[in-house]
Amino acid sequence: MSLTHQLPARKALVFETDGLVCERLRRMLAEEGIASCLVDDPALFHKLRGRLRFEYCVVGVRAPHELDDFGLTPAGGPLVLLVPLEGGESSAHYRMVLPQAILLDRKLRDPDALRRALQSDRPAALSPLPGDAVRRTFEPFGLSERQLEVLSRALLGESSAEIARELYISELTVRNHLHAIYESVGVTGRRELLGRFVRGLVGDVPA
Repeated sequence: MSLTHQLPARKALVFETDGLVCERLRRMLAEEGIASCLVDDPALFHKLRGRLRFEYCVVGVRAPHELDDFGLTPAGGPLVLLVPLEGGESSAHYRMVLPQAILLDRKLRDPDALRRALQSDRPAALSPLPGDAVRRTFEPFGLSERQLEVLSRALLGESSAEIARELYISELTVRNHLHAIYESVGVTGRRELLGRFVRGLVGDVPA
């Protein structure tokens, strides 16, 4: 028996509803020596991800709202998102919601894109939000320095508990800051706040 057969195969958990994308992705993973477990049900994906060990997780979505509804977190191994990358605003949304994820064009036109993604822990393009971008976008709303710190971390998808831990404040204080930010900016929650930031990046935020 060869050494290749003696080694356990790396495994990837894949969520994708398009059969053609599934088949192409399965072949590309197999070429990298990775066995794929393909599912098309979000509940089953989360159950398997919680109970079994996968070296990689791959999730395909067609629009930003699908990612919002999926309830995905970066916990576990490297997370790859198959998303349409034609629109800059959509790309920004995916990066803000899951900054640790690796984005790939869901059309998989580049045969080496998956290989490069699996070899990279975190590409430079997905670095944390620059503070000046947040400040420039939300400067008209008169937020305090602490509110800007909380806002930056909220836009990166950190929970209130994570923000509290990183800033050495209580969760209640974080929630109070977020509530004050929502009122100042004129939004009702994180999703609208993220949309306001994305529009600011493309120069479409009213004064």
